[in-house]
Order: sequence, then structure tokens, then C-alpha cells
Amino acid sequence: MPCMTYQAMPSARAILKQTQLDRGRRLASTLLCASLALLVVSVLYQSLWPWLRWLQAFAEASAIGAIADWYAVVALFRRPLGLPIRHTAIIPRNKDAIGEGLGEFVAQYLLTPETIGNKLARYDMARHLAAWLAMPANATAVANSCTSFIPGLLRAPDDTDIRRFFDINVVPRLKEFDAAGLASRIVQVLVDAGLHRLALERCLIAFDSWLLANEALIRTKFAEASKYTPALLDSYIVRKFLEGIRSLVHDVVAHPQHPLRDQFEAALQKLVLELRQSPQYRDVARTWLHGVLEDFSGDDRFRRLRDTLASRAEADLAKTDSLLRHYAIALITALAQGLLRDPVVLERLNDAWLALARNAAHRHGNQISTVIAEVLKSWDANEVSRKIELEIGGDLQFIRINGAIVGGTVGVALHACTLLLR
Repeated sequence: MPCMTYQAMPSARAILKQTQLDRGRRLASTLLCASLALLVVSVLYQSLWPWLRWLQAFAEASAIGAIADWYAVVALFRRPLGLPIRHTAIIPRNKDAIGEGLGEFVAQYLLTPETIGNKLARYDMARHLAAWLAMPANATAVANSCTSFIPGLLRAPDDTDIRRFFDINVVPRLKEFDAAGLASRIVQVLVDAGLHRLALERCLIAFDSWLLANEALIRTKFAEASKYTPALLDSYIVRKFLEGIRSLVHDVVAHPQHPLRDQFEAALQKLVLELRQSPQYRDVARTWLHGVLEDFSGDDRFRRLRDTLASRAEADLAKTDSLLRHYAIALITALAQGLLRDPVVLERLNDAWLALARNAAHRHGNQISTVIAEVLKSWDANEVSRKIELEIGGDLQFIRINGAIVGGTVGVALHACTLLLR
């Protein structure tokens, strides 16, 4: 993999770090030059002023300490004076090993489920997010981002590239999809949950209301079909028919153990079995799904509907008092404020978030460490060295400074010990 070099514009923090590094270098180099100058002066004039022997001891040790620490600091990042000395340019030479070690450290100690869980458990993520969304400015920004995608989503089926991609990669898979099997599982779930009984009751109640509201229409249609019977007889037949139908509907709704309910459930179970096993039903479901896909993507009526909706959405979003934006903001704000008032839901959201984070750390921790190692391997070695030096180089220059000062102090102390021993 070729090495990558990043040359982004330096940030304010990077500029500050570079300034501190340059200042430390100048100060450390100045001390080294001062030590060498003092050494020269003390050697030249020691015959005139013997006390300069103390200055010579300080200058010698200070220069040695400064040069040794300069070599040690420089050897971390590059070859001193460009010389091919062994065990120098340590960071550039070991960039790949550093990346692997850093990735392994992150995976073993930072991205463990326990560490992630303990850290995130202290942060009430759901409450902070809800409080952030409850602020009008934030809700407006989120609503603007969400609603801006509406026209593009509506026009997506008409986009040539998206249509081609969909036809090549998605449509063939959908045509092979077992729609009948999915429908059987959905119906079975509804039956197991008892929702089919509720759906039956709602449908019967709606049917009863429709019969009551359209009695005159039914009577008229019956009269049109029965031309040779008296109107009074037609009215009587229709009335008795509707009364019988509505009475049956009321009985089914009022009695949970009504035989028709059992017949309805048995019919659903039979439908589930046929959807699951019958090749004919599978073919019918695939044909229906194929027809829906063709109609939605190619029918001019759907295309005109999508274009009309997209144009209306664009026109509305262009207004300062956009209804779509207003409703989106109101919905986001209402949800956020509702969450803030409901500690139970907030706790459940936080539990879900923590479980997701722990699971991600457990599943993908090693992958993340691999990514870190691969990214560092792909970087240019000199660039990595420069980045690290920029971060810690300012502190390392104080090693050079301290080396000069401490070395000079130790040199004077050693000179004093030498005199005492003599």
C-alpha cells in the first residue's frame, strides 16, 4: 500500500504547537552555544584567572550534557546530522510496529465492552440528546437537514443512474424474493398476537357504519336491478336484508366466542399454510410484486405523482413559513420534550444505547485495532515522525535544556570532589 502524506491547512492548535517547539529549540541551542562559548573562554583565559577552572568544569559538563540530550532527542525522529548511525530515526523506522502496538493497546484496554460501558454509563446520552433537540435552533437545524432530502427522494426513481442501479442490482433480487412466505409469517405473527380478532372487530364495525350510511344507495341499486317488483317490496327486502346483516355483525362483535370468529381464524391458519407451501401462491405473490415494481418505476401516473409531490415540496421548502419544515420542527421538539418528561423511556433508551455500544466493542474491537494499524502503516514515515514531534517535541526540548543545566551543575560538583580528593 503506498504511503499517504497529508498536507491539510494547519490548525490554530498546530500553529501554537509549532511555535512552542521552535521556541524550545532556540532556547536549547542557545544554551549549548553558550556552554561551548564559556568553555572556550575559560580555557583561553584560565592562565590569567585560575578560578576559571570552575567555569571550565561547568561548561564542559554542560556542553556534554546538552550534546548528549540533543543526540537522544534527534535520534527519536531522524538521523543526527543525516549520518547513517544505527538505532536512530527510531519513530520512522518503527512506524508499523507503533501502529500495531497502538491498535492492540486500544483494542485491549480502551475498546473493551467493560471500558465502553463504564464510561458511557456516566453520560446520560438520551437526556443530553433530548435536551439538545428541545432547543429551537437545534430542532430547526435538524428539521432543515431532514426535509431537504424529501424532493430528491421523491425524484430518485426517475434518476437514470439510480434507476439503472436499481434495475440491475435490486429488481432481480426482489423478483426472487419469497413474498408469499413473508406474508405467511406476518399473518402468523398477527394471529399469535391475537390482533386478527381486533382487526376483525374494527372491520365489522366499519362495515356496519358503512351499511347504515349507505342504506339509501343500496336500496336504489337494488331497485335498478329489480325492475319488475314494486318499490315497497324492494324497500322491505333491502331493509330486512340490512337488518339481518347488521344483526349478525353486532352478534359477532359482541360475543368473543361467536362461531364466525373461529371460522375466520381457521381461514387465516389455512391461508398461512397455503402461503407457506403452495407453489401457486408463491407464483401469484411474485407476479404481484413484479407488477408493483413495474408500475411504481415505469407507470406514467406514478411518475407524474412523484414529480408533483417533489415540486410541491420544493415550493413549500423555499418559503420562510414552510409547512413541512414547521411540522418537522414541531414533531422533533415535541418528541424531545416528551422524552425529557419521561425518565422511564430515557432509561430504556440509555440501556439500548449502552447495549449497542458494548456489542459493537465486543464484535468490532479487533477490527478497529486493525484499522488503526493499517492507517498508520499507510502514512508517510517522515510525516508521522513530524506529527509526533510536533505534539511532544516542545517538552523534549526541555530535556536538552535540563541536560545543559544539570550537566553543568554536576560538572562543578565533580570538580569540587576532585579538589577535595587531592
